[in-house]
Amino acid sequence: MASSARPAPGGRTGQRRQAVLDSEAAWDLVLGGPAPDAPELDPDVPHPIRMWDYMIGGKDNYESDREAVRHLLGVWPDVMLIARAAEAFAHRASGWIAREHGLRQFLQMGTSIPIMNSFDGIVRGEVPDARFVYVTDDPITAAHARAVLAARAPSNLLHVLRGQFRDPGPILAHPWMREHLDFGEPMGVLLLGMLDYTRDDARLRQAMEEIMAALAPGSLVLVLHYLEFPEPRVGEIVQSLLGENKSEFTPRSAAAIDEVLAGFEFAPPGLLRITSWMPDGKGPGPELEERCHIVGGVLVKK
Repeated sequence: MASSARPAPGGRTGQRRQAVLDSEAAWDLVLGGPAPDAPELDPDVPHPIRMWDYMIGGKDNYESDREAVRHLLGVWPDVMLIARAAEAFAHRASGWIAREHGLRQFLQMGTSIPIMNSFDGIVRGEVPDARFVYVTDDPITAAHARAVLAARAPSNLLHVLRGQFRDPGPILAHPWMREHLDFGEPMGVLLLGMLDYTRDDARLRQAMEEIMAALAPGSLVLVLHYLEFPEPRVGEIVQSLLGENKSEFTPRSAAAIDEVLAGFEFAPPGLLRITSWMPDGKGPGPELEERCHIVGGVLVKK
């Protein structure tokens, strides 16, 4: 997700805060001194990531976020079903990657606000000493993640880094990233809220090619993508609620998704509606496939 350039509030203090937030510095979650200044929050303005947190049953949200979701439910009654199906799919797929393939290092790009059952916990439930790096370009999420995740694991196993999916080269080549993840060995990569938040097809394709090229053979990459909305009015409401933070949100047709991912190989069972991808009875299942407008799967680096 690309960050929008905005003037920093609060004069010099705000400018210094924004400089910290825009830097490429790694944020060690447990050691390394005090955290960078947290971004200024306005609880009266809904934020897309807090809205998502509310929809999947989290508690890190405000009344403004809940009200925005209620408004969205008025035009898109299945939105909470879809959000929870997406979360359940990502949990199933990340657990499957760790359990069935024994991968011991993970990179998640597109970090939502961590809840108790977050992805590092899912992975570490299968591989206790797995290394996990979260990457986000959203300052609110990054600050919150540092606070919530600090007690979860030793500092050499769990980290948060600021970076962008649409321009993955700098983050993948960053010395800190290379220190904490071994790109000569297979890893699991979770791309959540990334593909469908990149409007330009060529840019999306380039980002995917750069990520796949950087990975060792045997790596697995979880992807998901919203399908086009069933009604144009729903898309208009969603865009108005997401605002500038998520202005590139771009659902695509199934054919367009196939085209942008052409040439990449999926692990069985392939790219499917997420409710039909290895259902385990713990979330919305195949019987809700027609109501769940997201496809997902796991790419294999050969």
